[in-house]
Amino acid sequence: MANELQQTLTRIINKSNILVEKYHALEENNGALASEKEQLLEKIEQLKKDNERMRQEIEYLKMARVITPSLDDVGEARKNISKLVQDIDKCISQLNQ
Repeated sequence: MANELQQTLTRIINKSNILVEKYHALEENNGALASEKEQLLEKIEQLKKDNERMRQEIEYLKMARVITPSLDDVGEARKNISKLVQDIDKCISQLNQ
């Protein structure tokens, strides 16, 4: 009977040692996961900031496109200026006569 108790006690001790080892391994894994979680949260915050900055840049580019004249507008303005210069030249030549 004492032998059976000794074997039972030995089995319990072995199982408890295994449980302690597993607990330490899980604790270590948990620490690594917590560290990885923090890094990922920091990365998420940085990506959110980058995303917001890019959204603002898109808005600025949209506004700049609205303000900037198109190539057609530039061509039309050049034609008008050219016509005005020709009219001024005609007026000057008429004044000189």
